[in-house]
Amino acid sequence: VYENAPVMALRKVADGHEFETPRGKIVARQVLLASGISQVGPLGWIRRRIVPVGAFLVVTEPLSPSQLERLMPTRRNVVDTRNLVVYWRLTPDNRMLFGGRARFAVSNPQSDEKSGRILKAAMVDVYPELADIRIDYCWGGMVDMTRDRLPRAGERNGIYYSMGYSGHGTQMSTLMGSIMADVMDGGPDLNPWKDFDWPAIPGYFGRPWFLPILGAYYRMKDFVG
Repeated sequence: VYENAPVMALRKVADGHEFETPRGKIVARQVLLASGISQVGPLGWIRRRIVPVGAFLVVTEPLSPSQLERLMPTRRNVVDTRNLVVYWRLTPDNRMLFGGRARFAVSNPQSDEKSGRILKAAMVDVYPELADIRIDYCWGGMVDMTRDRLPRAGERNGIYYSMGYSGHGTQMSTLMGSIMADVMDGGPDLNPWKDFDWPAIPGYFGRPWFLPILGAYYRMKDFVG
């Protein structure tokens, strides 16, 4: 097992497929690509179809018992229906976890900090009394989004793939892992995405230059909607 080892080259060999990484070579009879974010290496076909987009979260200081009773008496998880979606819940130690797309951007320390300010403002829109609450944690990461925000899974040139969960990978990837294992083992093919068309995104080759434009478009849709 090679962890933290990006694929630098991929070739078909007699025994299957050979992957070259900085930490060694791997030969496998069957291969499943299950990571949709690739900025370098031989997976250009996938790069033209997957857009890496940041997802961001903030976590507050612990709320008081009276705040908990007023703001989240049922302690349910909440998600809205905007394009720039936000969601929130309470943590086991009674903090407010508030996350979302915040803006269409990549994740890095500067981007995470800016997105954290946007998320706190969105949280205060929902709960004005949290305007002065302290933010103890803020972080971001990348999710793999497709053009229509639906997953894709199938086989191409003898290599299987399952990706493009567009922010819903915690649930969907677990299910698709089981489904694709059955497919690769010759079992029942219950893959719901196998017949979906997956064209390349015009003018896109792996660097998401259009994210600011896309973010402005979705902010406008949310505003007028």
